Amino acid sequence: MSNTPHGLLFVFAQCEPGVSTQDFNDWYDGEHAPARLTVPGITSATRYQAVDGEKPDWVAIYDMATTETTKSPEYLSLRDKASDNERALIPRLPVLQRRNYSLITQATKPGLPENAVPGKYLLVVLWSVQEELDADFHKWYDEEHMGDISRVPGWLRGRRYKLVDGVDLVEGKGPEIPGWNYLVTHDWEDGNYTQTQEFIAALQTPWSKKIISGVKGASLRRFELHKNF
Repeated sequence: MSNTPHGLLFVFAQCEPGVSTQDFNDWYDGEHAPARLTVPGITSATRYQAVDGEKPDWVAIYDMATTETTKSPEYLSLRDKASDNERALIPRLPVLQRRNYSLITQATKPGLPENAVPGKYLLVVLWSVQEELDADFHKWYDEEHMGDISRVPGWLRGRRYKLVDGVDLVEGKGPEIPGWNYLVTHDWEDGNYTQTQEFIAALQTPWSKKIISGVKGASLRRFELHKNF
């Protein structure tokens, strides 16, 4: 599809203890995300809160026309236009980490209405894949794993991305960036997907076991929708 967004701006954030959750959400929902939606090429903004007890607590994702959107004058000028509130708040955040991804492929539940995504729940999988396993990793996803996950009850959409670049925007460090070269996101309509027989079975096939045990790392994070702008 020609209107498919080919870039993704992915942001990890942690507010406590430096900033209260209330102040953080007032700033992010009222200032930060809306300002980014004024940039040509940024077509959506969605925020999620962790439901897995892990840190960072927050993720924001922005669909972009291309990965070059974050290099545009309009995007780069956002820093100069920041409010006094934003300038005072950001340095107090324990984690604010930005990653730029390029879309590899996506799959959507057949017949799904356009307004059904983003789903209420989001599974985020960060992968660290060494060069010698790269081809087999993508072959596994394309020929087996995405199909298996798409049959899990409640699945809506899956997208796979390649890391372009990333940076920690505050002194505190977010999840490691170097070497974590792929991102997969899955949208769900309910939150119990990891407990289903279909999901468990998708991770237990011989090919899945080979890939998961063979890669350098895989990190699964579970989030719930906070706000779709």
